Amino acid sequence: MSNSTFYNNQSFQHILAITEEIILEKGCRSTTLKDIIEKSGLSKGAIYHYVESKDELFGLILKSKIEEMNETFHQGIAQSIKQPTSSDFGSFNMVSQFLQSRKNIQDTGNLIFIYLLSQDNEKVKKILQDIFNYTKETGTRWIKMGQENGVIPASIDAEKMSTLMMTFSYGIRVTQILSSDEKDLVDMSDIFQVISKSLT
Repeated sequence: MSNSTFYNNQSFQHILAITEEIILEKGCRSTTLKDIIEKSGLSKGAIYHYVESKDELFGLILKSKIEEMNETFHQGIAQSIKQPTSSDFGSFNMVSQFLQSRKNIQDTGNLIFIYLLSQDNEKVKKILQDIFNYTKETGTRWIKMGQENGVIPASIDAEKMSTLMMTFSYGIRVTQILSSDEKDLVDMSDIFQVISKSLT
């Protein structure tokens, strides 16, 4: 997958934003690179400089969302250090931020994730594996940082917690698509408590 330095590139950010707009208008399956080229006003060469396919571009959008949450997380943990809470898990929101967007069925990340899961080819499988590993590594770093700053219990296995967060995250996305009853949707605080109890 393309280098993460792309995320600092204004042209690449424009491509990501336009792609998300088209996805919300037409859906993932109907969105084409031709649509993206036309709406972005960029040349075919400019698009293909970053990606070889729309699936790869979709994967980069998922990664960019993790980058956004990573930035928010660092701001949140800095705030938590300045204003500590008396609750052991008072800062759990920083760890579970990563799960929050999964509750919105119209979130482009959710739409892309479900679309990519429906594809049956090795290139897409590699994209999804890359997203999984990248997200898990990011989550592990968040948890370790929270432990270093005293907002997450040191007894928790950071890598295991990150894997469990991924499992819940994927499950939340699928549940959100399939369920027609809000009672089926699990609160993020409940998820965090289940994970924490199982690892302490």
